[in-house]
Amino acid sequence: MTSLIFIFLSTGLISGFIAGLLGVGGGIIIIPITYFVLINLGYSNDIVMHVSIASSLGIICFTSISSIRSHLKLGNVNIEIVKKWIFGIIAGSLIGSLLASNISGEILLIIFVSLALIISINMILQQEPILIIKDIPKSKSINFIISFLIGFLSVLIGIGGGSFSVPTLSMFSRKIHEAVGTSAALGFLIAFPGTIIFMITGSFNENTPDYSIGYLNIIIVILVSSTSVFTANIGAKISSKINKITLKRIFAIFLLFTCASLIIEHFII
Repeated sequence: MTSLIFIFLSTGLISGFIAGLLGVGGGIIIIPITYFVLINLGYSNDIVMHVSIASSLGIICFTSISSIRSHLKLGNVNIEIVKKWIFGIIAGSLIGSLLASNISGEILLIIFVSLALIISINMILQQEPILIIKDIPKSKSINFIISFLIGFLSVLIGIGGGSFSVPTLSMFSRKIHEAVGTSAALGFLIAFPGTIIFMITGSFNENTPDYSIGYLNIIIVILVSSTSVFTANIGAKISSKINKITLKRIFAIFLLFTCASLIIEHFII
């Protein structure tokens, strides 16, 4: 028990820092660690990814609040973009979490690894973002589709949306620090609806770990959140001082780490 407490408190320190630094909610760290811990405790592959994703989203709800406050003070959050994307983000989160709740753990893992791998490779190879237009599209329909896909894909793999929203905003000529700050705000809108859905759908599964509400494990959320909310502020402050190339490389490295660790654990060991 002492070891588990230490692991999840440490996870909170790291994931909080990443959430503030990259605007991704820390899920790229939380999910693989939670997955490894639950697998080693003997829980079934059928529910481990569901619990990992649900708990990650629950933690993001807390971490993103701390990160948002820091980014607002730094002027990194574009409120107009948040207003344009809010309905699509929430709709995507709700539908994505419903789908994730009803597919097998192995398929969920494959989806997670596949999407994370594509994103990380793209960011490593691409030195400068591809600029599509000089601003966010004016069309409400286009904005809804874009934000829906961001919310849908993000909640499907339990991350705060930065994996998709940061490069997307960069393509629309948003500076990297503004993209990261705005992504942090969108992260809460993704995580909160998704968490609620996972809590409801998981309530029908009797094989979840103790102290769980549906697929959301309260102990994991409390331990990780208790430290992540502090380091999120530090990450947000540092993000404004790091150049965009360095920021993108850090982002890609952590995504690659996620892919490699999950592939080794599930398909090789």
